[in-house]
Amino acid sequence: HWKALPDAQKPQIRQHILQRTLEEEQQLVRHGEARVITAIAKIDLSGGDWPDLFDTLHQAAGSETPRHREVGTYILFTTIEALEEDMTAKIPQLLGLFGKTINDPQSAEVKINSMLALSRIAILLDTEEDEASLKTIQELIPQMVAVLKAAIDASDEDRTTQCFEVFQTLLGCDSVVLNKHFKDLLQFMTNIAANTEADEDARTQALSFLMQCVRYRKLKMQGLRVGEQLTLKCLEIVTEMGDADADDEEITTGRSALALIDVLAENLPPSQVVVPLLQNLGAYVNSPDPDRRKAGILALGTCVEGAPDFINTQLHEIFPLVLRLFQDPEDKVRRAALDAIMRLAEDLAEDLGKEHEKLMPALVKHLDTAMKQLAGPEDTKNMDTIKASCNAIDALVDGLDEDVLQGYLPELVPRMSKLFTHPDFKIKAAAIGALGAIAASSKQAFTPYFEQVMTALSEYVQIKDSEEELDLRCTTCDAMGAMAMAVGGDPFERYVQPLMQATEEGLHLDHPKLRETSFLFWGNMAKVYKNGFKPFLEGVIKAIFESLESEESDLDVELGEEAADLVGKEVTIGGRKVKVSAFTDDELAAADEIEDLDGMEDDDDDSDWADLQAVTAVAQEKEIAVEVVGDIVTHLTRDYIPYIEKTIEIILPLTEHAYEGVRRGAIGTLYRLYAAVWGLQPDEIQKWKPGLPLQQKPTDEVVKLGEVIATATLAIWNDEEDRYISYLASYPTPSRTAYDDKHVRYTQLTQTYIV
Repeated sequence: HWKALPDAQKPQIRQHILQRTLEEEQQLVRHGEARVITAIAKIDLSGGDWPDLFDTLHQAAGSETPRHREVGTYILFTTIEALEEDMTAKIPQLLGLFGKTINDPQSAEVKINSMLALSRIAILLDTEEDEASLKTIQELIPQMVAVLKAAIDASDEDRTTQCFEVFQTLLGCDSVVLNKHFKDLLQFMTNIAANTEADEDARTQALSFLMQCVRYRKLKMQGLRVGEQLTLKCLEIVTEMGDADADDEEITTGRSALALIDVLAENLPPSQVVVPLLQNLGAYVNSPDPDRRKAGILALGTCVEGAPDFINTQLHEIFPLVLRLFQDPEDKVRRAALDAIMRLAEDLAEDLGKEHEKLMPALVKHLDTAMKQLAGPEDTKNMDTIKASCNAIDALVDGLDEDVLQGYLPELVPRMSKLFTHPDFKIKAAAIGALGAIAASSKQAFTPYFEQVMTALSEYVQIKDSEEELDLRCTTCDAMGAMAMAVGGDPFERYVQPLMQATEEGLHLDHPKLRETSFLFWGNMAKVYKNGFKPFLEGVIKAIFESLESEESDLDVELGEEAADLVGKEVTIGGRKVKVSAFTDDELAAADEIEDLDGMEDDDDDSDWADLQAVTAVAQEKEIAVEVVGDIVTHLTRDYIPYIEKTIEIILPLTEHAYEGVRRGAIGTLYRLYAAVWGLQPDEIQKWKPGLPLQQKPTDEVVKLGEVIATATLAIWNDEEDRYISYLASYPTPSRTAYDDKHVRYTQLTQTYIV
């Protein structure tokens, strides 16, 4: 409504609302009115109106009245945030002001507002062109640290969180902003994380900041060689976990420390993380204190995913230690060792599988003990042990040869089958998933158990009355697909039609994971039956194409107080996995004040979503769908010919998708498509010989297909950050065809997949 007001009335309204805000005692109301002032300023300043606003705010921020300083600094912060680049000319003047207000002797709020404003200025600052302002911001970093420290010392949770958010923002700015004080800042955050007297929330936020430092300043962290110190500090913090499990969802200092160890192992050299961890591990795993033994084995397991190759070189020394702790008298230590076994098996299944004679009996015994001691649905300790044991067996069998696993089938299959009827859905899912892995690894040896297992699982492919049932349905269909791959087409044939119907229905049950499961099952059926899958091909391709062409930006939802119980959880909205955050009081008030102002909707755009580059549920579904297209093309090439043109039309744009998983699947499927079509060429053409001119030239259709794929490859090659995608696009195989066309030589690289 602001634009519709007569111009003659606006000066009086501006003055009134500004004066009212300066005199308002309630912070919530002040912040709401400040947002309204900012919204008006955004409209007026673009038209040359309200020229004295900044002088007024500057005067308020330097007032002798604390409340005026609080209002002035806050409105300046919101205005910088809203006007962005339009404020760059005022940066020197603003820095001079905030350099004083950040040391306000009376008001912590003024200090926080100054920090918030400085973080926005840092985003706008051109560090190469404005060296003087850069130097000023750098000199203010220690004072910003002092504000954070004061908030922590005062146990002021809200202001502590605001300060941490400021430093997270600064971490995302040009690296030169923090470089001068980066090492000192790391030490400060490390000290907070290790301080057992500090509030847990402050400690977890310090650990979170350190994680972001490792991820986004990896080379700087390597150069400073702080990995060892951080690793050992985290190892000590993990001892505080007590009886808590490592895989609980609640954020605690101990779990955050484990997460930091994981990030360190993934991003820094083993010499800075894993080596010092192993060197100090003995003092923990040999300690009489079970909490220290638990911390040691948890930290070791956490390192595996980040540095599997190095851990593999030490496996001969690590495994006896893990096995010993798996037999520890303390249950929490045994549970931690089980977690380590699972992680080792997930990343080093083949090498850990060599120890199966020691490991598998121990896992089975552990499972039996938990099943025997299980006292009911409230016995979470034994239920967690059962799930973890199933998951560890699931991971371990992937590394066992068929003949080795065959000897364990009489022990494993009955135990897992028994758990199918357990009332807990997660235990059912863990057992079914493990049995699917057992079938996949044992192959034909699983045949004697096939019918019995399929009969027991058949009831779970139709369930759909709750989220838990749909999750279990996913696991069941995945396991059945693995069993089909194991026993072959003939034994599985009578199950194909009902399962195809069930998976088609799964597309319409509003469950993203179930859609992925349906696609994967179809891919397995194509592998098993090849041309025999043709009767289902048209419907399958139609559904997959609809998925690949689906939109990823349909987000239109408002969450308010009614969604308070969802705060901190992930929900799927319009195909996006979104973590729900609570509105602050300021944001709620601001929303109430601003919602009626004209023109604000026009200023909003969706660029923030694009900038986040989030992995949405739709993107993950597309990753699976495009890879399944490759499976179908490979195994039903002749029958797939009518769909080739449409496939290329749909998949080519996906080579530039924001999510690397989709790009990887798209480029891989294009090369699989070319390899499949090449395989249909006459033998004399397939037997390519080097040299020009070509002795045997491919058909025009194949040449054209090669041109299209080569063009798509070259378009992304130089800028692609995912090394595996670049590898797919450049992998030299024997199936190469070189040809000259208008003096331009194209080389078609066909990726051959052995499925």
